[in-house]
Amino acid sequence: MGLLKFRIPSPLPEPRLADLRKSYVTGLDRTPSRLHVEIRKDLLLCQRGTTESGRLFSPWPVEQFGSQFIGTATLNERPEPYPLAVELARGKLNDVRNQLSDWKQMGLRVPAELDRLLTEALRAFFKATTGRDDPAASYALAQRSLGLSLEASQALVETYVGQVLQNRLAASKLPTQLAVGLDGDPSAAPWVSKLGPSFNAAQLQCSWKSLAPTEGKLRWDDLDAQLVWATRQKLAVQAGPLIDLRSGAMPDWIWLWSGDFDAILGMAVEVVRQAVTRYRGKIPLWHLIHRPGSTDILGMTEEDQIRLTARLLQVARQADPAAQFLVGLDRPWAEWMASSQFQLGPLHLADYLARAELGMAGIALEIAPGYSSPGSHLRDLLEFSRLLDLYALLNYPLYLTIVMPSSAAPDPQADPAVNVEADQWPGGPSEAGQAAIAARWIALAVAKPFVRSVTWRQLDDSCPHLYPHGGLIRANRTPKPLLDWLKNFRSELLH
Repeated sequence: MGLLKFRIPSPLPEPRLADLRKSYVTGLDRTPSRLHVEIRKDLLLCQRGTTESGRLFSPWPVEQFGSQFIGTATLNERPEPYPLAVELARGKLNDVRNQLSDWKQMGLRVPAELDRLLTEALRAFFKATTGRDDPAASYALAQRSLGLSLEASQALVETYVGQVLQNRLAASKLPTQLAVGLDGDPSAAPWVSKLGPSFNAAQLQCSWKSLAPTEGKLRWDDLDAQLVWATRQKLAVQAGPLIDLRSGAMPDWIWLWSGDFDAILGMAVEVVRQAVTRYRGKIPLWHLIHRPGSTDILGMTEEDQIRLTARLLQVARQADPAAQFLVGLDRPWAEWMASSQFQLGPLHLADYLARAELGMAGIALEIAPGYSSPGSHLRDLLEFSRLLDLYALLNYPLYLTIVMPSSAAPDPQADPAVNVEADQWPGGPSEAGQAAIAARWIALAVAKPFVRSVTWRQLDDSCPHLYPHGGLIRANRTPKPLLDWLKNFRSELLH
């Protein structure tokens, strides 16, 4: 058993302690391993099954940046506890400086303000490390260094995005699909006229639950209506996820078969075969299955879920050899693995499926920061960039689905099991914050040439939905500020 020990401020309020218990440690492959976290007064004790060095990632509040997951540098075990705030400051400063060095080698032109921020962050960090005889002063300096590093991190990524997009747009507008997720029949909605100029693609929602509310009968009305509308609007078409391994997306009657994998497999195969066959030649891109290998559902083991994914890919390819089929992964940072019995995690699962050569055409990542499960804890823009680059190593195109909250108020149409984690957002979630932060994340994704599509997951807060206040349209059917930004972004950058 390995043990990493950290000194933390004491006392801390219970919400801070609860956040610290979400900490995880990664190795060279950046995949979290199982971790037991214990807090004893001013000590954070992290027990794991290896003595190898690793990076600790913990939710940590920084003024003006909310509470984000931040990582230390790579640490070895030692008898003396590490001061956690100082090590998080070291880790963030290292990440920013290393990324800056990599991008400078690629030709990035660095503004003087970025150099100034990093110089001040480094100065504050040096003072924090040399002033440990005064823990309070050292902590304050470490927090200052973190704040400056996070500011530099955002400035660095925005500089990168601006210059990459400028270079890519020199030849022509970009082919990246900017899509919106549809629900029900959009043709009669009062805001429908605002969608066409804002997007060049649509993702038709067709979960197993919506297609088969009754066992043995499939209903195509909503999917047909969405397809007709998207075709008339001349939008590129995607559809799915067909099989979403989330309890709220499964038919109510399927739970009678919980624990009977062969029966579940047979019924899922039949749904996929009928759907893909019906829309052969009409829907060129399917989000086939979502969230395999990330949660317990219907009594299926991790191996069962992988077998299900492999079989559905084979069946879909037989039904329409010309179509493309994606496998979707939620919570792609995989912080949930620190307390899960599942072994692979999303990155290694995608790698396994890729090596099996089952006909997977790409990887769909669901990005839902600042929500409870199935969302992810908030990270900064640089961590998002690093995540995309990590999955790009699999040499498969990425298709992103993004959603962010515009409020932390109660949302009667949302899944009651999903919460907005208000403390993670700088100043709390707001419509202006949704627009500002989403704009940065979407622009970064579009700047990456291996990202083929970016979909805003939820359209309308007045309809039943998964994530609270994640829509582009308010419950009173008026548009939020983000929709105008998307319209301008699409007009200026995308075909």
